[in-house]
Amino acid sequence: MHRPLLPIAIAALLVSPLAGASTDAEIAELRMLIEQMKSQYERRIQALESRLAQAELAAKPSASPDASATSAPRAIQAETRPMTAPLASPAVTDAPRSGLEGVSGGDAFNPRLSVILDGNYYHDSHAGEGAALLGNAWQTASGGLDHAHDHAADEDHAHDAHAHGTPSNGFNLREAEIAFAATVDPYFDAALYLSVDGDGHVELEEGYVQTRSLPAGLRVKGGKFLSEFGYVNKQHPHEWDFVDQNLPYLNLLGQHGLQDTGLQLTWLPRLPIYTLLGVEALQGDQERFGATLDPTQQQALGLGRTNDGPRLWTAFAKLAPDLGVNHALQLGLSHAHNSQHQEVQEHTHGHAADEHHPEEIEVHRNGLDGDADLWGVDLVYKYDGGGAHGHRDFKFQTEYLRSIKDLTIRSSAHPEVVGSRRTFTTDGFYAQAIYGFAPRWSAGLRYDVLGLTNEVSGGRQEDAGSSDRWTFDVTWNLTEFSRLRAQYAYNSILESAHERERFDAVYLQFLMSLGAHGAHAF
Repeated sequence: MHRPLLPIAIAALLVSPLAGASTDAEIAELRMLIEQMKSQYERRIQALESRLAQAELAAKPSASPDASATSAPRAIQAETRPMTAPLASPAVTDAPRSGLEGVSGGDAFNPRLSVILDGNYYHDSHAGEGAALLGNAWQTASGGLDHAHDHAADEDHAHDAHAHGTPSNGFNLREAEIAFAATVDPYFDAALYLSVDGDGHVELEEGYVQTRSLPAGLRVKGGKFLSEFGYVNKQHPHEWDFVDQNLPYLNLLGQHGLQDTGLQLTWLPRLPIYTLLGVEALQGDQERFGATLDPTQQQALGLGRTNDGPRLWTAFAKLAPDLGVNHALQLGLSHAHNSQHQEVQEHTHGHAADEHHPEEIEVHRNGLDGDADLWGVDLVYKYDGGGAHGHRDFKFQTEYLRSIKDLTIRSSAHPEVVGSRRTFTTDGFYAQAIYGFAPRWSAGLRYDVLGLTNEVSGGRQEDAGSSDRWTFDVTWNLTEFSRLRAQYAYNSILESAHERERFDAVYLQFLMSLGAHGAHAF
C-alpha cells in the first residue's frame, strides 16, 4: 500500500525547492514549455511513423535500396526554438544543412507556418535622417545608388522600394516575416519567406527548393535565396545580434545583401574537419554590387543594355575545427564576381559671377561600366558557459569585405577621358561580441567601419577617409518567443569627401515569434 507513495514523495521533494523559488509566471511558463514539448514529440513520432509506412510501401514492389537508405527528414532534426538557439557546432551533421531548420519543428509532411513581428522606436540627433545616411556613406564609387532598382515615386509608392528597412524618428514596424517550409517528398525540401513592411507592401525574400538525397554530401538549391557569401548575408533581420545591419554590408551590398535568383551547389566531404564548399550562379540583379541602370539612362549615357543572366557568380568555403563540447569556431572565405556593373557619376563646375552674369553651376555626368569583384573573410567563435538561458555564453564575430570595381568611362562631358579606366576600391569590417551576463540577458558591443581603403586609381588618386560607428545593446529574452532590445550608437559618417556628420541614434526593439520557428543555423 505504501509503494505508490514513494514516487509521490520523491517528486514532492524535487518540486518543493522549485516551487519555493519560482514565481507564478515562471511556473506557468514551465508548464507551457512542457506541454509544447509533449505536443512536438508526439507530432515528430507521428511523422516518423508516416515516413516508415511510406518507406515500407515503396520497398515492397521494388526493394529499392535508395528508399530504405533515405535519411529522416531534415526538418525534424532541429528543435523548436523560435528566438534563441543553443551552442551548436556546424560539424555535428554529416550532410549540408537544409536551411529549413529555421522554420522546423512540426509535422514534417505539412507546411510549417511562422510569423516574426519586428518593430521599434527610433530616434537620432540628425533630424531623423541618420538611418538613411548610414546606408549612403560616401565612397569613391557611387555604390550603385543611381540604378534601375531605385523605382521612381508615384502616388501609391512615394518611397524608394529599397528603403523599407530604414526607420524614421518615432515608431516603426520594420517587417512581419511570414515563413512556410515543408519536406515535399523524399527528394526535396521547400521554403518560402515573405516580408510585409509597415506600409503593407509584400516582398518575396526567399522562395526555393532544395535536394535531400544526393550522394557524396552534395546538395542543390534553386530559386530565390540569400547567398551563402560571408556569414551575416544569409541571416534574416530578426537573427541579427543588433537591430541594424553593419556598415560594410549596408553600403557595399545594400539593404537586401546578396539576394538573388539562381542555383547553388554545396559539397560537404567526409573529412576529419568540417568543410563545406559551395558555388552559386545567380541572375545578377543587385541593388549595389553589380547594379545596372535603366534602359533610358543606358541610352542617354552610351552604355550597353543589361546582359542576360547569370551575371553573378560566387564561391565560398567554411571550415569548423572540433574544439570540444563548449567551444565552436567557424572560418569562412568568400568571393563574388559580377560580370556587369554600371554607374553614373556627377560632378559640378562653378562659373564665377560678374556684373552681367550670375554665378552658374554646371552638372556633368559620366557613364561607366565594367565588372566588379567582392572578397570576404569571416570568423565566428561561440562559447557555451553552461548557465541557464544563455548565462555566461559568449559569441565573437567579425568579417572583412573588399569591393573592387574595374570600370571604363563610356560617356562624359570631357571627351578626353572617354575610354579611360577607373578602379574603385572600398573595404570595411566589423567586429562584435555578445555576452550573457544573466539568465535571459545579454549585452553586445560592435565596431564597424567603411572605407579603410576608399580610393580610385587610373588617372587620378584619391583617399577620402572612412565612416565608422560604435554600437552597444542590451537584450532581454523574456521567453523563447519574445525579445526586447535597447541599442545606442555613436556614428561618424562621411556625407561627402572629407565631410562627415556625427550623431547619436537610439533603438528600442521588440521581436515576437508566432508559430514553430526552430533553432537558427550556426
